[in-house]
Amino acid sequence: MSSFSRSIFDPEPSEDSSATTTTNTKVKEKQQLPNDKPWDGEESVADSVLRMVMDKYNKPLRVEGAARRQLPQPQTYSHHVQGLYDTDNKDQGESNMSSGEKAALRDKMVRSKRQKRIMNARDAALDYSLEKKYPSQPAKQPNNNNNKDKEEQEEDEFMLRPKSIAQMGLLAEERIRQARAEGHFDNLSGRGQPIPVDVNENNPFVDRTEYFLNRIVQRQGAAPPWIMMQQEVDTETTKFRTDLERSLRLYVTGADSQQITTSSMVLREWRHNNQGYFTKLVESLNGRLRSYNVMCPASVRKTRLDLEDELQDIYRRIT
Repeated sequence: MSSFSRSIFDPEPSEDSSATTTTNTKVKEKQQLPNDKPWDGEESVADSVLRMVMDKYNKPLRVEGAARRQLPQPQTYSHHVQGLYDTDNKDQGESNMSSGEKAALRDKMVRSKRQKRIMNARDAALDYSLEKKYPSQPAKQPNNNNNKDKEEQEEDEFMLRPKSIAQMGLLAEERIRQARAEGHFDNLSGRGQPIPVDVNENNPFVDRTEYFLNRIVQRQGAAPPWIMMQQEVDTETTKFRTDLERSLRLYVTGADSQQITTSSMVLREWRHNNQGYFTKLVESLNGRLRSYNVMCPASVRKTRLDLEDELQDIYRRIT
């Protein structure tokens, strides 16, 4: 049994023990005296000061090659999942940031990702449209058996295909120049004529909003109700007078010169055959005129029609 075990189980060691064993275990035997204060979980002030002094002046020895010790390297991932396992020190930087700065950083990252997705979608849509309009592989020609000519044609098609917005603009300008050279712009409507100018555009008494609203209404063909009814009444009045003149002209053309000089005979015959029909037309037209006069301003009101006055006026004009 060793001297250490003997000192534990034998409180009175034999006198034949060596001096070296007594010297090595002297400190331990002193620390395990029965009169010592048991450990209560707290370190005394003297022991704390002694430990700090020993830690300060008894520095550990430097081991050669300890600085070149192999450290664990961060694990590398595939580029598909690189964003999920980021190995940089972002977490350490974010830990020193306030909650507002973190929220602003998250919003910035979300906006950048959203903008990147939009740009990728737009580029993909543009590539798809260009691929359909300018296919990379031209259609097969059954009569072309020369592989060299086919390769040259494919290269020409690939070179002509626009690859950016700037190239698309150049292609559009080239098409415009080609159309101008072929004469497609020679017979344009309004070519060589002055641009129509609206007099109310620079009118200082008309508000710009009112001007644009009026122009929109005019271009859409909208108007106040009495204006629309005025157009309808004028159209019906013109049609009535045209039909009356055509009907009376048939009787005047079929009569001889003696009957024309005596208008009573021609008009008597016309009244006998057509007066009832045209009387109904005049009554209907006068009803429309009455409704129009109620709606329109006093300065643009119209007088009612009289069949006899219209008949005499047309007869004098055609004879």
